[in-house]
Amino acid sequence: MTIGIAATGPWAGAGILAGLRAVEAVGRGAIGGFVSVAVLTSDQRLLRVETQSGGKRGLFADDPPKDILQAPLAALISSGPDRPEPLSQFIAANPGVGLVTGHRFPQALMRDGQPLNGAILKAMEQGRTAQQAVDELIAAEPGFDAGFIALSAGGSFGIGNMPSVLRRADQGVAMRRCETTSASVAALHNAIQPHKAIGLLAVEAALDAIQLRQTVQRDITLRAGLRLKRGEAPEVHIDAGGQATGMTHPQANDLQEEMSFGMGDRVRLMQDGTQLGWLGHEPFMVVKRGVVVSLDGKDSLQVPVLVPA
Repeated sequence: MTIGIAATGPWAGAGILAGLRAVEAVGRGAIGGFVSVAVLTSDQRLLRVETQSGGKRGLFADDPPKDILQAPLAALISSGPDRPEPLSQFIAANPGVGLVTGHRFPQALMRDGQPLNGAILKAMEQGRTAQQAVDELIAAEPGFDAGFIALSAGGSFGIGNMPSVLRRADQGVAMRRCETTSASVAALHNAIQPHKAIGLLAVEAALDAIQLRQTVQRDITLRAGLRLKRGEAPEVHIDAGGQATGMTHPQANDLQEEMSFGMGDRVRLMQDGTQLGWLGHEPFMVVKRGVVVSLDGKDSLQVPVLVPA
């Protein structure tokens, strides 16, 4: 009946909000109600925002503040409407230590009156890694109904579910690190359908938003007549004026009479041996004896490229 999403890296705040928006657009069930968000800024300020209803749309009357979007450590939890106040109890946070979110009941109180997520955060403060803190709490208190995502101030993750949550048929988990942006995103959820896709959707939407925020988009023009040569990696080469001068690909074939060709999804933009960025669109090309005949059926095509901001 909840989803927790957490991210590390520049623009992590924008990432988790994009992940929640994607889940709300597709998911059915315990979503679109309360949201609690906590972020740690680059100078370790704790910022919170929350709503009891409306999901992502209920959080902000206008655009989210840049301090929240740009925060390098960010976490949220969301479910149906009208949860017990204060909503801040659902995410434990301590500047310089980290954040702990989760799903089900991560704020439940133990026998000593300490909340589960607070105990994880305290263990991190005492020197445990995020994963050690999660694992030790689950081992010590296996009877609770909760799952956790812990983020250390240094950007490491800890993730885990109590045994009762693991027995659920509708629970899911996803986690991925993006090599090009150094961002990491994790999601835990239950009672949201389609449950096998929700976590992956949240993570991929978050990483996509982070990548877009970390890049500037510009256009280059690719034209028929460009040479496609064999090379170690898929690349588009431009001159000092930004004009495309040629392309390389490991599977290029100068001898084949005619072939349909796609450069792939990781095409580097190169200038004088230096990588400037990545192609943001893969055109469908017809190539004849190593020369481009057409791109998406045209003689020339403007193609977006993503350059680090």
